[in-house]
Amino acid sequence: MNKLLTKTQRERILGVIIGTPIVMAMLWYFVVQAEQIKLKASGQKLAGVQQKLAKAETVMRQEVAIADTLQARGDLLAKREATLAPDRDAYAWIISTINPFILNRKGVSIYAYTQPDVSDQGLLSDFPYRWATFHLKGTGFYQEFGAFFADLENSFPYFRVQNLEVSANTGPGVEAEKLNFSFDLITPVVTTESK
Repeated sequence: MNKLLTKTQRERILGVIIGTPIVMAMLWYFVVQAEQIKLKASGQKLAGVQQKLAKAETVMRQEVAIADTLQARGDLLAKREATLAPDRDAYAWIISTINPFILNRKGVSIYAYTQPDVSDQGLLSDFPYRWATFHLKGTGFYQEFGAFFADLENSFPYFRVQNLEVSANTGPGVEAEKLNFSFDLITPVVTTESK
């Protein structure tokens, strides 16, 4: 049988027998495996897109709830801003806010209000409102004076009392039991740009 094939033919057949697995291995490595890597990457990308789509669909189903929450928070913000000092005529605002509050307090009176010092720098950094600082002076009995400040900070949660000074009430014709006090009242100011 060896005599039927020539030496050249045997070498070619042997080359084909040896070369075929090598060529198949190269095709597998360079073509099939590369395509499998691309297919796996496409599958991962598809899974990521499907995950984002599922999240988007969830958010879309919650659209009404999100819109209702946004509306409720906007209404709450508008209600809270209505209690803050306006950027126009903050002086009249502080008088009209504090005077009715003082009417319910026996033994405490405020007799001096200063024009506000309005500033962008205040108690909180990156706060979307400006700050108004009012200096107030008054007199009051010791016990009413303490209750007044406690009620003031509880009734107006956005007010901040600072630089409180208390002294004895001296002078002719004054009630000796009363104390003189002065303090800075700091409050956020709603500007027309923030509305």
